[in-house]
Amino acid sequence: MRQPLRDIAAAQHGAFSTAQAMSCYSRGELRALVSSGGWSGMFTGSYRLSSAEPGPRLRLSAAGLSIGREVPACLHTAAELHGFGVLDDVVTHVAVRPDEPCARRAELWPHQLALTADDVVRLRCGALATNADRTAIDLARILPRLDVLPVLDAALAAGVCTPGSLAAELKRHTGFKGIRQARELMPLARPEPESPQESRLRLRCHDAGLPTPTAQFPVLDSRGRPCRWLDLAWEDVKVGLDYDGEEGHTGRANLRSDRRRHNFLQDDGWAMFYATDLDVYRDFAELMRKVGTAIKRRTRGLGADQGQMVAREDRLAAISP
Repeated sequence: MRQPLRDIAAAQHGAFSTAQAMSCYSRGELRALVSSGGWSGMFTGSYRLSSAEPGPRLRLSAAGLSIGREVPACLHTAAELHGFGVLDDVVTHVAVRPDEPCARRAELWPHQLALTADDVVRLRCGALATNADRTAIDLARILPRLDVLPVLDAALAAGVCTPGSLAAELKRHTGFKGIRQARELMPLARPEPESPQESRLRLRCHDAGLPTPTAQFPVLDSRGRPCRWLDLAWEDVKVGLDYDGEEGHTGRANLRSDRRRHNFLQDDGWAMFYATDLDVYRDFAELMRKVGTAIKRRTRGLGADQGQMVAREDRLAAISP
């Protein structure tokens, strides 16, 4: 790349426009560079070096070049920039004014949003984006229900939102489409889950009417040190539920580790259940029934044990001098 264009692209996080490229190259040279794979087209009228990673900051710059002015990221793209983009989304989402055209292009979706000055922040990377709380609540309103908790949990875990800041933002969205969903699910958000699937599994438990579990519960060894962690735990009755993702359990070494872990928990008195992606998305009713039955059975057993202890103490008191 010739130096003048290299400097321009560097100032724009690797993106450059057709007009900027043609200040250094002829149209024939531009076509040849794209055809050879040296340059890759981004959105209409914008490019990047094929070796440049098309992260959210580069994509946002390219979106601004394509639209003709700097635009703030919103929704999934803003969540990526804030550090809680846990849902796969190949589209670059940007906010335009309510009176501007918002025709969707390939992988570039403008959204007509009425934003105040407080709704938009400039991040350290130089990008404009809807602020973290606005981004999280916007997504909580429009996402499929099963995807809301992964986003809200991740926003809390990233430290860019708090329960209080989300609650305050929620009030500002009164009357917006999807506000009932956001209002229902926001109080369930927790920073502890370590994956979107754990958050989805926790929502399945909530919808099944199970008692609220503890996320990422530490199981202690004989010395009182945390040695195992459960995705979801009802610790009073020692019932645990883990998400069993295939990506983390391949190979004989991992299989041995899983077996040792299960044996330890069983020996420690835990009734363990394991969920797969099918249990999260499709066959969750049967798993929830089994977990709920185990909780009820152990709760009754705990009550019986406590009753036996009280009766034994009463008998001892009756025969004491």
